[in-house]
Amino acid sequence: MENTKTNTPVVETPATTNSEEKGGKTFSQEDVNKIVATRLDEEKTKNKQAISKAVQDAIAEERRQAKLTEEEREKEAKSKREKELREREDNITLRERRLEAQEMLQEKNIPINLVDFVVDLDETKTKENVEKLAETYNKSVENGVTDKLKGNPPKDFSNSNKKEETDKKKTIVSAF
Repeated sequence: MENTKTNTPVVETPATTNSEEKGGKTFSQEDVNKIVATRLDEEKTKNKQAISKAVQDAIAEERRQAKLTEEEREKEAKSKREKELREREDNITLRERRLEAQEMLQEKNIPINLVDFVVDLDETKTKENVEKLAETYNKSVENGVTDKLKGNPPKDFSNSNKKEETDKKKTIVSAF
């Protein structure tokens, strides 16, 4: 028989390492192996529990199915297929509505990353949502621009200089 174990070389480390200087804890290879082994055991236990629960559920479903008549099984299978088809159809419809909504948002110069806020399975509802968003977005942009443009208007010093000159001219003319 062959020996499958391999010996790992022993590496000597300096007496003080950076982690010790910073207050960190160092682990030996045995400590690391123990930690890894406990984590692996925990994961194995979780997996075993999940598998056993799935098996029990499958057995319970199989027993329930065995009690049903052929007609009931067919009816159940048909309803299951219909449900899956409905879900697929809804997903396709949502993708279509999403594309339509993106086009509408682009036409109204609204960022298309807001599309998720307006998409609905119903086409009219999607259009209404786009209109509401466009109205709100435009008002918000308008208010933001107005706020940015607010401030004190610059003083027109050219008018005050002209007024002083005209006042001086009036006093000179009235003196004659």
